[in-house]
Amino acid sequence: MSRKFARVLSIAACVALALGLFTPLQSVHADTGTNWTGAYYNNPTLSGTPVFYRIDSAVVFNWGPNSPGPGIGSQYWSASWQTVQYLNAGTYRFTVTADDGVRLWVNGQLILDAWRDQAPTTYYVNYTFTTGNHALRVDYYQAAGDATVAVSWTLVQTQSSAWTAQYYNNPFLQGVPALTRFEYGVEYFWGLGSPDPAVFADNFSARWTATLPFNAGVYRFTLAGKEGVRLFIDDILVIDQWYDHPLTAYLIDVSLGGGLHTLRVEYYHRFGEAAVRLRYELAVGPPVLGNDWYAEYFSNQSLSGLPSFTRFEGRSGINAVWTNQPVESGVRVNFSARWTRQVCGFGRPTTFIMSVDDGGRLFIDGSLVIDAWRLQSVTTYQTTVNLSAGCHTFRLEYFQNQGEGVTFLTWLPADGQQPILYPGGIQPPGGLTGVTGVVDYASALNVRVGPGINFTRITVIPRGTLVQMNQRNYDGSWVTISTQSGVSGWVSSAYLRLLTGTIQSLPLAQITPPSVPQPTGVRGKLTSGLRLRTGPGTAYPYLGYIEWGTVVDVVGRNSSNTWIQVRYGTQTGWIYAPYVIIVAGSLLSVPITG
Repeated sequence: MSRKFARVLSIAACVALALGLFTPLQSVHADTGTNWTGAYYNNPTLSGTPVFYRIDSAVVFNWGPNSPGPGIGSQYWSASWQTVQYLNAGTYRFTVTADDGVRLWVNGQLILDAWRDQAPTTYYVNYTFTTGNHALRVDYYQAAGDATVAVSWTLVQTQSSAWTAQYYNNPFLQGVPALTRFEYGVEYFWGLGSPDPAVFADNFSARWTATLPFNAGVYRFTLAGKEGVRLFIDDILVIDQWYDHPLTAYLIDVSLGGGLHTLRVEYYHRFGEAAVRLRYELAVGPPVLGNDWYAEYFSNQSLSGLPSFTRFEGRSGINAVWTNQPVESGVRVNFSARWTRQVCGFGRPTTFIMSVDDGGRLFIDGSLVIDAWRLQSVTTYQTTVNLSAGCHTFRLEYFQNQGEGVTFLTWLPADGQQPILYPGGIQPPGGLTGVTGVVDYASALNVRVGPGINFTRITVIPRGTLVQMNQRNYDGSWVTISTQSGVSGWVSSAYLRLLTGTIQSLPLAQITPPSVPQPTGVRGKLTSGLRLRTGPGTAYPYLGYIEWGTVVDVVGRNSSNTWIQVRYGTQTGWIYAPYVIIVAGSLLSVPITG
């Protein structure tokens, strides 16, 4: 790949493009086969005699916490399905989603081996068939938690043919797709509507995959979307904008060799109008300089030839520890890398700090300001440059020889860094003392009146906010904080990156238990069996299971209305809102508690 950069187009221009160009496309369904003979075992190892056999029309299941059939428990079981399918000659892409282990066999050959405990994960594997009958086999085991497995395939077509589209009724690309079909492009403006009657209008996600032929050249890819979008080229993440944002377009120039390349677009939508679009064409004109680091990785130590792969790596400093393992796309030891971005602000002297093992050099506006291009153990360099007000081009180059490597770059004051990256031992500015940190592992962090999600939310602080920590709960999972802007309250320490001090050194706080949520008069009826969880998300432990058709009292909600807090018997917890119908009152009248 050659050098390429990204830029954000104006929202107004993107909306105009969307309104004029996003049109619905025709679709056909992917193939799941027929007449699968399933053998079900009451153990996770496919051992012994099956408890029962049955004919399944497809291997597309989402059992959740339930058993697959009589005589088998809901946990620690396995199954194996076999079928013979007639396929025309060609290369087919198999799409396999599983939670937990899965294996796929074709004509006795193992082509996918993901035999391990895992959250719902999707795999893609290609296989070339001759015309005729072919034996397919799927092995699966369920450990703890929910059970999910789905297998489908599509013919790898030419550039004018279909993409494999998968739609999920959640914004996380999790579980079994609600809909899988062929589509002839990724270009949609759904507005307030839904992609299909099987898919929710809000809180859904989608994945499109296609293997397409390209002539050698530099191509300009434009990916637009409202809320989160990602673009992978040959499984390399090249555009990563996986967060809530208005309708925006992102552009990158990519150098591709002649032949087939696999493109994958991922998208999630929460509320309001939904739109996503991918376009590409031969690049014309110079590359566009962007604010994100544009990283190029080379399979040699001299930055020579075309990069092995490229991607964008955010707007903070650079902090990477390279081990003797593959980085991506075959790059191991003896590699080099180049990072380039535009940074605006300054108008003052700025101190640059670079640590490398092995060689590194830093350029600002084309001028070499730190030169350490040599074999060495980890060494730190520092220089101060008087930067004028305005925008400047930073370029960091690095090579790694053998063993572990280190690449670190930051600058102070930290203009243009998001989040701010501080080197070890340097005190954050702004008068914060003692134990300090920065919001780094969440796009926004709730500040509450007490240490837990059942306490009332005060406000939200964004990623990159510097905080001083003052007190902690018994295990340090929650801390009181204060910010330079005067915000104070309790936050979860899991979303903070520690800068100075230790959380366990903080004094214990005297904590008043949260008040019990009061009835609101709002009631909901479950349209599916749901787990009652301790917090608004699947990462929280569950307290129990509420059956389909149960009516519950709604006492709280999160800000996006995707999870609601309910009273069920003597317990208070959270359930997933899309599977609840409000039968009394209005959900919008319920206080936001999570």
